[in-house]
Amino acid sequence: MADPVAVNNPDTSPEQPDLSERKLAEYLAEQPAGDFSFTQLIPTLVVDVAMPIIAFNVLTHYGVSTLLALVAGGLFPALNNLRVWIAARRLEPLGIIVMTFLAVGTAASLISGSVFFALIKESFLTATFGVICFASLFTQRPLMFYINRQFVAGDDPAKLEWWNGLWQYPGFRAGQRTVTAVWGVAYLAEAVLRVVFALALSPAEVVSISPIMAFGVTIALIIWTRRYLLGLRERRIRELQLSQTT
Repeated sequence: MADPVAVNNPDTSPEQPDLSERKLAEYLAEQPAGDFSFTQLIPTLVVDVAMPIIAFNVLTHYGVSTLLALVAGGLFPALNNLRVWIAARRLEPLGIIVMTFLAVGTAASLISGSVFFALIKESFLTATFGVICFASLFTQRPLMFYINRQFVAGDDPAKLEWWNGLWQYPGFRAGQRTVTAVWGVAYLAEAVLRVVFALALSPAEVVSISPIMAFGVTIALIIWTRRYLLGLRERRIRELQLSQTT
């Protein structure tokens, strides 16, 4: 996932957590909005979207059963996760969760021999993510706070301190909770749609639609999150400017 947050981190030491709202606005105003390029998503588009569709159609064309073709197509997202792990040289928690669900879903599909289950196995992953998003709203900090922090700060201690320090501001807290709620709704809706498609459409149609839908939902959420948080940032800056003229 590309960086969906509205502000970048400084290369120097972060401000102390006791900054006033005015100082926060001044600080954010000095930070660039960050760069986002869709070219970063090309490997995911190819491996997670195109390859499962191609594999399913090629295998069924040569007489492979629908169930085995679905299982084979599901291997490509797993390979993409391995690619990310190798590139990053570390295991990401979300990647581990994805791999676990893929493995369990594939095993359950083969054991049950159910094409329907093979078609909806990704729904369990997306639904679980949505539920976790909502459950995290009742914890100290919502899930997207940590996911955004991983993309923004990584393992840099100074940047982690800077990001964590922003939690003291009500506007920042509200923004992270709103983003988490929207992602939760979107992924629960996607999970339901996958099941509806599996019930109403042919396996070939589901295989063609589901990866495109999943990729489209993720892209839409990234774009919305970025614009939403950028909007909060710009509003804070305008409030600072207005306060300086009064």
